[in-house]
Amino acid sequence: MGRLDNKVAIITGAAQGIGECTARLFAKEGAKVIIADLNEEKGREIAQSIGPDARFFKLNVTDYENWKACIAYTKQEFGKLNVLINNAGISYRKDIATTSVEEWDRTIAINQTGIFYGMQLAIEEMRTNGEKCSIANASSIEGLVAESAFFAYCAAKGAVTLMTKAAALYCGENRLSIRVNSVHPGYIITPMAYDDARQNGQTIEEYSKEFIGKHPIGYLGKPEDIAYGYVYLSSDEAEFVSGTSLAIDGCYTAQ
Repeated sequence: MGRLDNKVAIITGAAQGIGECTARLFAKEGAKVIIADLNEEKGREIAQSIGPDARFFKLNVTDYENWKACIAYTKQEFGKLNVLINNAGISYRKDIATTSVEEWDRTIAINQTGIFYGMQLAIEEMRTNGEKCSIANASSIEGLVAESAFFAYCAAKGAVTLMTKAAALYCGENRLSIRVNSVHPGYIITPMAYDDARQNGQTIEEYSKEFIGKHPIGYLGKPEDIAYGYVYLSSDEAEFVSGTSLAIDGCYTAQ
């Protein structure tokens, strides 16, 4: 028996990194999953490799109508929606002086507005299904503490932290069987980490050495570390957990 038996989940940014790992783990734990991503080739490949309990949907998280279509497709294929993992995100290594208007707008659109769209439409759908439901939003350690080199990213992730709490309060106050939580990863070795290293002119080995020093545990995280957090928050094991900020960060924010 899986920890997510009989649950249907949409996972955004699921064509690589933490999202892909989460989708595979959710299916292993008994969930039916929608691989929601812009990367159609990779997304379809992942869905096919998971098998009959997975589907791909091409989702631009900054498009409200596309979100509506994704939720409609989920109902069409699997009959309901129990879980939303708002995992998609981007990052620019730019401080306040060097962040362009275009970089700001894109970061806020994907990392913050996309999560608002997903939460609002998922809550609208989940409130009618009569089952226990869960939303987990990808924030970051930089939604709890700041780092000057990631100005727009900190702004968006900080917003996600409090958007999550406000949405959780709304669901609780209206006696909806929907829990809303945020997850705050430390530095994880993913394709985003490789891109961040590239932006800073580093190899991934140089990048890892730099950021290991900021994690008292002595090493960087793996996508599985975050995926297991999503599994817990989405399972009935966490039925009394809502409005919380789950840091999975190797002691980074304890300092």
